[in-house]
Amino acid sequence: MALNKATQFAIGGVIAGAIAFLVFSAPDEGVLEYVYVDKVMAEPGEFEGREIKVHGNVVENSLRQAENGDYHFVVEYNQQRLRVIYSDLLPDTFAEGGEVVLTGRLYAEEGDLPRFESREMSAKCPSKYEEEPGAPPRANDKQAKQAEQAKQAQQARI
Repeated sequence: MALNKATQFAIGGVIAGAIAFLVFSAPDEGVLEYVYVDKVMAEPGEFEGREIKVHGNVVENSLRQAENGDYHFVVEYNQQRLRVIYSDLLPDTFAEGGEVVLTGRLYAEEGDLPRFESREMSAKCPSKYEEEPGAPPRANDKQAKQAEQAKQAQQARI
C-alpha cells in the first residue's frame, strides 16, 4: 500500500521536527570544554559560571585544608594562576608541582584571582612514570633492549 504525497510530507515533517528538537534542545549536554589555566585567565568572563575542565600544575606550597574539609590550592600554566577550591578527597596521585585536570565552575571575584570550584579531579604524578637512574631497561623498550644486547655482545668479545 503506497502512501499519498500529503502523508509522505507529513511523516517527513514530523521526522525533521524531531531531529531539529534533539539537535537544538541540549547542544552542550555531556560535552565539557577542556582548557588550560592561561586560556581561562585570558578571558575569565567567557568561562564564568560554566562547567569546564581546567588543566594546570599545582603550585608548590599552595595546598591548604579549610575547617570544612575543602582543599584550597593554586594551579598555573604559562605563568597564569587560578585559585581552586576542591571539595572531595584528594586522589592518591595528587602532588604539589604535579599536573591536574579539574572539572568544575569558575567564579570571578573583584580584586582577586577568580576561584574555580571543583568536585572532580584527575591527577598525574610524574615521579611514578619516570625511570630511576641505573634501573634496568623496561621489557617493552625495544631500543634499550637492543642497546643492552649490543653492549653484552661487545663485552663477550673482549
